[in-house]
Amino acid sequence: MKAVLLAAGKGLRLQPITNKISKPMIEIAGKPFLEYVITDLVESGFGDICIVIGYLGNQIRDYFQDGKRWGARIEYVTQKEFKGTADATRYARNFVGNDKFLLYMSDTIIPHDIRTHLKNMTTGDYDVSILSGNTPPYQIGKVGNVEIDGNYVKKLSEKSSESKSGLAWAGLALFKDGLIFQIIDNLEPSPRGEYEITDAMNAMLYHDKKIRNHFCAEYIDSGTPDGLLDSVKFILSSRYDNKNSKTLDKNLVSIIEPVYMGENCKMGKNCAIGPYVSIGNDVEIKDGVKIEESIVFDKSMIESGQHIKRSIISSND
Repeated sequence: MKAVLLAAGKGLRLQPITNKISKPMIEIAGKPFLEYVITDLVESGFGDICIVIGYLGNQIRDYFQDGKRWGARIEYVTQKEFKGTADATRYARNFVGNDKFLLYMSDTIIPHDIRTHLKNMTTGDYDVSILSGNTPPYQIGKVGNVEIDGNYVKKLSEKSSESKSGLAWAGLALFKDGLIFQIIDNLEPSPRGEYEITDAMNAMLYHDKKIRNHFCAEYIDSGTPDGLLDSVKFILSSRYDNKNSKTLDKNLVSIIEPVYMGENCKMGKNCAIGPYVSIGNDVEIKDGVKIEESIVFDKSMIESGQHIKRSIISSND
């Protein structure tokens, strides 16, 4: 089956980290975030993948190439201007044709039962199937909200504080065919000045198309600092066998698993690392440092005596 991954954005919510790193290429436990997404898709039967790239897109293309290493066939299209998610989707028209396809926001991860959710979404003859999850009230104006009637969607709102729903779109939608591209062609820009995929799906509802809602217990938007740190917690808990940390001298360093440690790292005395810490390559951590629930990027240096919690540490290089 076909999947379209949207990975063209600038990652504004993660600047200055994303000034030099494409958001989907941020590494957690030695792998780019996008690799975990692609692995999930391939293992769920979506081996024919189109990645819509844009900002720093060469980093994505150079790493994943044709996808054979992951058992996939990957091709790329480039969004020329950043005009929103519907505009980005438009670039995959030739790849999709009139086939069924999954649209996936590449900064989203589904922590639980992703294969089951994808199987459920592909079952049935609905025009569109989406995945949604609960969102706290303070997040309502920051996400795509979903209003439902039973198992069906009544309305989607893109980052609107007026939504009456506590459900948020989790960033996955399965389209029965290529009708969505015709809808996008006639779409007007939103008040934000962008062409929103949620508006396109609302237009399908206006044309009496059925959108089936599937509920997930949790989803993580890694496009924010908090979301990225939540992704670290999930990945280290479930996707990584903690091997590197055992090379450290446990008499000098206290390791509280799970922890990932990259290559060529230097660790001072009386440090406490973990839980939920991902450390890149060529990192120097001096004496008496405590780190928990954090990411430390390649070539970073942490001075003595610091206590770091839920932080993202980057070098100045």
